[in-house]
Amino acid sequence: MNNARQIIIEDHAYDRYCERVKRITRDGLHNTIHQKMQDGIYHRDGYVRIGDIWWRGTVTPDKITLHSCYGTTHIDVPRAIKWAKRFRDRLALGEMTWQ
Repeated sequence: MNNARQIIIEDHAYDRYCERVKRITRDGLHNTIHQKMQDGIYHRDGYVRIGDIWWRGTVTPDKITLHSCYGTTHIDVPRAIKWAKRFRDRLALGEMTWQ
């Protein structure tokens, strides 16, 4: 993937990142994302994984728009959400992150 893509971080995504991962300035978050993109990016069905951070987002050839942040986790967030919906359950995001 090309690291020259424009990154758009919506307010909700920035707030959730600060809540679920760590407090950081917007510029710092942009730099962190570009740095983590060096290792690649995974996206499918509106879920985006950049480095070890899961996001809800939209990916196009020229930009990535991040709508929300799920945080750092070892689980496959799209599969976990699908499971939770099927069993009418919820994910406790604060409990699935590595501290």
